[in-house]
Amino acid sequence: MKRNLLFIIAPTLLFMASCTQEETIFIDDNKAPNYKNVSTLRIENYVQRIFIDLLGRDATDIERISFTKQLKIAELHDSCRRNIIHFLLFDTLYRVGDSSYRHAFSQRIYDITKARYIEGAEDGVFWQSIGNLGFGIKVARLEGDSVKVHEYIDQQKMYSNVLSSKMRFRKNLIDYRQMSSVMINNPIYNVINMNSFNFVNAAYDDALMRKPSDDEFKRAYNIIEQNVPSHIFGKWASNKNEFCTALTESDAFHEAQIRWLYFVMVQREPSNQEVIRLFKPYFTDHKIESIIEEILSTDEYAQFH
Repeated sequence: MKRNLLFIIAPTLLFMASCTQEETIFIDDNKAPNYKNVSTLRIENYVQRIFIDLLGRDATDIERISFTKQLKIAELHDSCRRNIIHFLLFDTLYRVGDSSYRHAFSQRIYDITKARYIEGAEDGVFWQSIGNLGFGIKVARLEGDSVKVHEYIDQQKMYSNVLSSKMRFRKNLIDYRQMSSVMINNPIYNVINMNSFNFVNAAYDDALMRKPSDDEFKRAYNIIEQNVPSHIFGKWASNKNEFCTALTESDAFHEAQIRWLYFVMVQREPSNQEVIRLFKPYFTDHKIESIIEEILSTDEYAQFH
């Protein structure tokens, strides 16, 4: 038990030091926020909320007390909030129950994204499908049916891409664009949204939070149904794989993710100013973590106002 506590306490103490650095803040033509009336209970609620939203669990007593203390010492300063959030998003030190904060956050994003695109399909469904396809590949090879062999191998790869996206995201080998792309481009998504007509409408709705225009629908439908090369989202695409890549690498996708995260985190539509302010850095680094950090560090999310 004492050894387990060391895994929690030691890195937390190291982190606490990062929140106590002196910093001079200049605020032009504005009054510094007054947080003197923010109760300890409200600060603790903020800590609990970020743990739930980022890691999918409550903070332990040690975590809640430690981070609450740090926030109070820093007088709830924005920089300390961001340090805590960044710590939970990226820290890879082993922790009992989580493996690491980064691991827990990646699992959380993976689960939310599966719920968003494929109705939360369990990993077991994917593994079973991979196994069934493996058997089908053996039979097709015995029968000399090379077309089915390649078809089944491609389907296996699509299932595997979904399963591996969690680990690859955790290790920063892919970003949220690629995770979203594989969630759309797999047989489960095809079953949920049967035929090309439904697929195109669903892909726009799920990834961009809107329906396609008539022209967008026509081009996307021809790409997916007939493999007709078309210019879409500033790229050329001639099949479903290329369409999904173009969709999730588009500026429209980046804007939609900002809007989606505001809905998820603060249950409202962001203003145009908020979207404009966050769009350029997000479109540059493609890191959904930067948007999450921005939203979770606000007074609105923390309910400190």
